[in-house]
Amino acid sequence: MHARAHDHDHDQAARPPRTPLPSTAVRQEDGARPGVLDHRHTAGNAAVTAALRQGGHMVQRAPATTAAAPEPFVQGSFRFTNLDRTKAQYQEKAARVLDLLNRHSAINEFVGTRTCHITLEKRTADTPAEVKDRGADGVFVTLAAYYFEKYDVGYVMGMLAHEFSVHPLADAQGIAQEEKHLRGMPWPVPGLEDQQRGGEMPMMNTVGAKQPDHILAVIPSGPRYQIYRDTALEMARLLAQDARTRTPGASTQDVTDLLDCFLMDVASIAATNDDRMRARPLKWGSGAFRADIAKVYNAYKERLSTDLDAESPLRPLLPRNKDADAVYSDFTTLIGRALAGATGADSIQS
Repeated sequence: MHARAHDHDHDQAARPPRTPLPSTAVRQEDGARPGVLDHRHTAGNAAVTAALRQGGHMVQRAPATTAAAPEPFVQGSFRFTNLDRTKAQYQEKAARVLDLLNRHSAINEFVGTRTCHITLEKRTADTPAEVKDRGADGVFVTLAAYYFEKYDVGYVMGMLAHEFSVHPLADAQGIAQEEKHLRGMPWPVPGLEDQQRGGEMPMMNTVGAKQPDHILAVIPSGPRYQIYRDTALEMARLLAQDARTRTPGASTQDVTDLLDCFLMDVASIAATNDDRMRARPLKWGSGAFRADIAKVYNAYKERLSTDLDAESPLRPLLPRNKDADAVYSDFTTLIGRALAGATGADSIQS
């Protein structure tokens, strides 16, 4: 994607419309799901969490109960299936999450007339969220209880923006033909074009990636990246609107958090070719990868800035540039919060 002075919406309008594909089946992942460091820092980045996972599908579930099924917490087409509604802080947070999902045009178009079920789960060693398209049966979101409880709304919505738009929402846009030439090709990593690793410039490629979708979602000229970027920016505008209208609990920090989540996500995917274990704390050589992630983060931030109109209210809310220490903090904070979540799940109705 080349730098432009106009807003990304104008660019999107200029592109020919894509024909949505019918949603008929659960999406099959191209590789092992990334794990606990696939999301971020003080409230998680939709990609850093993969660094805790070494393999397998490790999920800690709340104990089974014979109690009656909880009453869902519903707004429009979206619902929490097992939220503990006796705790005001979680009910208020869930209400904001549902409100934002209902107002997001791209996510709403994807869900359509179906129901989107969000189930909280006690999980600490798997992705904080996943979205499954089950056709006429609806859309099913699994959300880690610790992530919902401990992370602010901007990060929660950034993580959900990844899970919707990088995976089933993008697939439903009929972009397979557009992406065909991107698969199996080496692509320069933004921000590392002048670097050498073993005598070669760092590259990213769907070949060898844990999930090819992730690499496709960080190639700036590719349709999956543009869908992800546009989904994140629309969510950022909704958060900014809430801050302007003084929605209870809303602030401009929500916008910065979401943009940070998006940028850390794409940077950690691109810098490690979706092998974010390379950058986890306490791993030999990981400091170099964390420095790379910081450089790539700053490069994607510059690209995102060029996609915004000069007068965009989002521009002053972009996060600060990162260095390797900030990336380290992102990883360790999320690890700590994820591990703390192993002790309980206050937001799930028992």
